[in-house]
Amino acid sequence: MGILLLLGVVMTAMARREHGSAAMIGMAGCILLLLGLLFNIFRSYVLFPQMTSSTDIQTTVTVTSLVSLLFDAGGTALLIWAVVARRKPSQPAQPPQGPGWPQQPPYPQQPYQQQPGWQNPPQPPYGQGQGQS
Repeated sequence: MGILLLLGVVMTAMARREHGSAAMIGMAGCILLLLGLLFNIFRSYVLFPQMTSSTDIQTTVTVTSLVSLLFDAGGTALLIWAVVARRKPSQPAQPPQGPGWPQQPPYPQQPYQQQPGWQNPPQPPYGQGQGQS
């Protein structure tokens, strides 16, 4: 489980640029689950052997179980949040540029506007004009 969570931290760190905050939330979830795993290992090998001599075993087991539950619930909640979090909008594909391709101007193109003073030539009324003899 530890290797899987470490891979999750590495993969989400690599996906930061593409997925933005969702990857960061996922990384936080993996780290929190990894801390929970380390806490459970600590609890198993350090706390439980010392608890056999303790008279208040029930309270210690309850408190450590609640701490473990908080790690697991928090990490899982962060992973779920990362799945539903908004991603950065994808960038539109740029048309290829280079030799042989028309170059795009570095400024946005303005829509065509009719120049002042330019008018279409007037049309003669129906039945008059060219073609009559």
